[in-house]
Amino acid sequence: MNYDPQVNKREAAKHYIPASDADIQAMLEHLGCQNFEDLYSHIPKDVRFDSDINIPKSKSSDEIISEMSAIANKNNIRTSFIGDGLKAYKVMDVAGPVLNIRSLTTSYTPYQPERSQGTLMTHWIYQSLLSQLTGFEAVNASMYDRATALFEAIKCSMRIQTKRNKVLVFDSIYPGDREVLNTHAEHTGLGIIWIKGDKFSENGSIGLDELKKAACGIEDDIVSVSFPQINNVGTVAKVDDITDYVHEIGALAIAVIDPLLIATGGLKAPSKYGQEGADIFVAEGQHLAIGPNFGGPGLGIFGIRFNAKCKKFVRATAGRFVGDAKDINGRDCKLIILSTREQHIKREKANSNICSNEAYIATVCGAAILNRGDKGLQESVEVSRKLALRAAEVLSSFKGVELAFPEAAFMNEFTMKIDSSVSELIAKGLESDLQIGVNVSDRIEKGSDKYLMLCFTDLHSEKEIEVLEAFFANNFEKDSNNFKPIALPACQLREGEVGIAHYSAKEIEDYYTTLGTQNVSPDNAIYPLGSCTMKYNPYLNDYVAAFDGFANAHPQAPESDVQGCLEVIYETQEYFKAITGLPGVTTQPLAGAQGELVGVKLFQAYHQDRGEKRDIILIPKTAHGTNPATAAVAGLVTKKFNGIVEIESTIDGEMDFDRLKECVAEYGERILGVMVTNPNTSGIFETQFAAMSELIHSVGGLVYMDGANMNAIAAWVDLGKMGVDAVHNNTHKTWSIPHGGGGPGDAFVAVSEKLIPFLPGIQSIKNSDGQFEIAHAPKSIGSFHRHEGNFGHKVRCLTYLKALGHDGVKRMAAVAVLSARYLFSRLEDKFCVLPTGNQRDKVMHEFILTLPQSTFDKIVDAGIPKALVISRVGKLFLDFGFHAPTVAWPEMYGLMIEPTESYTKEELDRFADAVLALFDLIDENPRVLLTAPHFTPIDRVDDVPANKKPVMAEIITKLPEVLPNRFDLDKIWAMDIPTVKETILKAHEDAKI
Repeated sequence: MNYDPQVNKREAAKHYIPASDADIQAMLEHLGCQNFEDLYSHIPKDVRFDSDINIPKSKSSDEIISEMSAIANKNNIRTSFIGDGLKAYKVMDVAGPVLNIRSLTTSYTPYQPERSQGTLMTHWIYQSLLSQLTGFEAVNASMYDRATALFEAIKCSMRIQTKRNKVLVFDSIYPGDREVLNTHAEHTGLGIIWIKGDKFSENGSIGLDELKKAACGIEDDIVSVSFPQINNVGTVAKVDDITDYVHEIGALAIAVIDPLLIATGGLKAPSKYGQEGADIFVAEGQHLAIGPNFGGPGLGIFGIRFNAKCKKFVRATAGRFVGDAKDINGRDCKLIILSTREQHIKREKANSNICSNEAYIATVCGAAILNRGDKGLQESVEVSRKLALRAAEVLSSFKGVELAFPEAAFMNEFTMKIDSSVSELIAKGLESDLQIGVNVSDRIEKGSDKYLMLCFTDLHSEKEIEVLEAFFANNFEKDSNNFKPIALPACQLREGEVGIAHYSAKEIEDYYTTLGTQNVSPDNAIYPLGSCTMKYNPYLNDYVAAFDGFANAHPQAPESDVQGCLEVIYETQEYFKAITGLPGVTTQPLAGAQGELVGVKLFQAYHQDRGEKRDIILIPKTAHGTNPATAAVAGLVTKKFNGIVEIESTIDGEMDFDRLKECVAEYGERILGVMVTNPNTSGIFETQFAAMSELIHSVGGLVYMDGANMNAIAAWVDLGKMGVDAVHNNTHKTWSIPHGGGGPGDAFVAVSEKLIPFLPGIQSIKNSDGQFEIAHAPKSIGSFHRHEGNFGHKVRCLTYLKALGHDGVKRMAAVAVLSARYLFSRLEDKFCVLPTGNQRDKVMHEFILTLPQSTFDKIVDAGIPKALVISRVGKLFLDFGFHAPTVAWPEMYGLMIEPTESYTKEELDRFADAVLALFDLIDENPRVLLTAPHFTPIDRVDDVPANKKPVMAEIITKLPEVLPNRFDLDKIWAMDIPTVKETILKAHEDAKI
C-alpha cells in the first residue's frame, strides 16, 4: 500500500485529533473550564504525574517512516527452511487489498447485526470454508492461536465429559503450545498427563502403544486425548488407530492439524479419522492468511462436531459462532449465535474469559482460500511435499547427514541427524544467507546437538533446493545415497477433492469491498460504543506494519536475524513503563482479557512463591464480564467454591469503600488481590483507588487495575503512585489498533517491582553495544502465546506512540475526556443519568444515559417490553448513520456513550443533535421502535430461531448475495438531522408492523 498523510482530516491532524484549537477552547468554555488541567481537578494530585512522561516528543509521519524502516531493515529476511511452530506459505494477492478495506478492518465486533452484515458474512465464509475443508459442521469465528485453541478444546471436553477428570496430551505437540497449556493449567486443578514416546529418539513418533500404556488403569477417567497429525519432528501420526482407541475407552479425540495440508491431494481430514472422526480439532491458520510477522497476529482455528450424535457439544465451546438467520421480514442474514456461553453474559459462569478473537485474520483467511481455490490449495500441498522429498534425498547424499527417522512417514517437514554440531551449522548457514532450519535436538535427545528439522512450502522451488545443496556441499563430503522415503499410506491421505471454488483477487476484492458498505467505520462518524474506545485507526500504522522486514520475520529465526523485532519490543516496553509509571512490562498478551489472566496468574505465582495460599479476589459488581470470567479461568472458581467477592457501588458510581473495608476485615490474608477498572465502567474515576491499594496491601494482597479505559488518564495519572501491582492496556482501544470486527486484539501488562521476576514471555534487553537479546524472567509463569504475541500490532502501536510523543499522549487523553464531557453537557437535560449520582464534572471518557420513566411508559404502551427498550433504542441510532452506543450494560437500562478524541466539535454537535432528535422521535412516536432500524440492509434480526436450531456453515458454491443499504449512508451523512428524523418517520409509516 502507499501512504498518503492527507487521506482524510483525521490522518492529517496533529496527534490524529482533528478538533481545532478553537473547537477545544469553545468546548472548554462551554464547560466552564480554562484548560485541560481543570478536567482532572477531581482526581487527587498525589496520584498524578509531576511532569511530562519520559518518552520522546511527537514525530512527523516522514520521520516515523524513516525510523521504523531503519528498524525493520535490521531484520535479515533470508531464504528460510524454518517452519515448526509457524509455517510460512505464499501470501495471496488478495490479502493486501482485503487488509485495506477500512469499513471492515476498523469496525467493532458485530453485536449490532443489522449494521454489521459485512463483517458477519466474511466470518460466515471463513467458517464455511474451514467446515468444508475439515468436514466439521461447526467451526468458530477464530481464537487467539493454535495453543490457546487447544487449551480451550481441552476445557470444552471437560464440560462435555463431566464425570471424568483426566486429560491426556501427546508430548509431541509443538513445545510452544505445550508451554501455553502448562501455563494455563497452573492453579486450576487441571492435571495434564503428558504421553511420552518410549522410543521417540528411534522412531520419531508417539503412537497407539504409548497411548495405551498411559491410559492403562485410568481408562474410565479419561476425558480426552489431544494429539498432532504431524508432530514436532515432522512425523505423520497413525491417526486412525489413535482415534478409534480414544473412542473405544469413551474419551473425546482432539486433533491438532495443519489446515492447508488436508486440502485436496493432502492428508486425511480430521472428520475422517478412524470409524467416527475426531470430536474436536484445532489448528493454526496464520499461514493461510498473512506472512509470519514474527509470530502474529495469529489465527487459532477451532472446530467441533455438530450432528445428530453431538448436538450439545457446541454449547460447551468457547468463542464466537456466526449462524444463519432471518430478519423479522424473512430476509436471509447472519448473526452471532449461542452468546449465552460468553463472558459478557455469564461472567464467572462463562465457558471462557475470551472477549476478542482473531476476527480479521479469519476474514483474510477466508478471502485467501477463495483466491487459491481447490486447485491452488492442491498445488501448494503437492509442491511442498515434492520439494520436501527432493530435499531429503539431496541431503541424505552427504556423509554424516541422514534422515533421523528413516522408517517414519513425513509430509513437508522432516528431521535430519547430523554428525556435527547443528548449532554451529545453523550459524554457518547465516553466513550463506540461509536459515537452514530448527535445532530440535532437545526434543529427541536431551543435551544433544545433532538434529535439524527443515520445512518446505510453496515459497520454495528447485532453486532453493540447489542453494541448500550447495551449502551442505561446502560443509560435508558427498556419499552414496540410500534414500528410500516411506510412502504415506492411503489410509492417511484425503480421498477425493474438497471442491472449494476459485475466484480471482479482483473478484474477491470487489466483493469484500461491497460487504464493507454494510458496516460503519470510525473513519466516517462517531462510533459511540462505550467501553470500547472506537477511536480513529491511522493508516500510517498499517503502512509501517506491512514493511517487509516486519511482515516476513519468522519468530524462530536466530536472534541476530530479528534485531528489528526485538528493538520494537524493547521500545514498547520502555514507552509503557513511562506511560504507566510501573517498572516492568510484558508485551506478550493477545488481548485485554488475556492481560487480565496474566495479572491474576502473576498474583498466584507471587503468593505461591511466598508460601501463601490465597483464594479470594475482590471485584466490583460493575466490572466488565472478563474480570470475573478471568478469575474463574485462573482457578478461583470451581464447582464447589467461588472465590469472587463482589463489591457494590455507591450512588455516585464509585466503589463502596465501606463495603471494601468490611471485606478486607472478613477475608484478610485469604485475599489474593483486587481487580478494579479505573476509570470504571461507568466512566467515573475511582478517587479512593490509592487508599484501596493501601488497604489491600495491608493484608498482603495485590492490586490489579483493568486498564481498558486508559484513554482517559494516560500521561495524567501515575499508576505507581496509585499502588497498582499489575495493569493491562488494550492496544486495540487506547493505542489505536483497529478492532477488525472483533479482533485481533492486543495488550501489554505492566507490573510493580515485586512481580517482575514472574513475567511471562520474553524480555527484550538492550546491551551496551546497542544489540538486543532475549531474556526470560527468573521465575516466569510461562507463556500465553506459541511465540511472542501479536507482533504486527506491536508495530502499529509503537508507530502510534511515536506520532503522539509525550505531549500527544497527554493531549489524547484530555481531548477524549473533553469530548465526552461536552457531549454529556448537551444531553443531560433531556435524558436521565446513570449512576443517578453522577455529575458533569466527574465524567471522564464515557457516560451512561437512560430515558425518563414517562418515556419508558410510552414505549411499553406501544408494545415493547421494558427489558427490550434500550436495545431497540440502540437500533434507532443505526438510522441516524451511527453505530449504537453500548446498550444495557453495565446498567440494564443504560446507553453508554464514548466519543473518543477523534472528532471535531462540529461532529460532536451533529451526534448530540441526532441523539436529541432520536429522543424526541421516540417520545412523540414510540411505535417507531417497532420497525427500527429502517435504513440498514436488513430489518431487525429474529435471533430466537437462529439460536434454537443453529446452522453454522454452508458449501460455498457462489459468493453469497450482498443486500444493499436500504438508504445510502453517504446520503444520511449529507442530510441535516431534522431531515434524517423526518425520513425515519416516513420509513416507519411505510413499514409493515
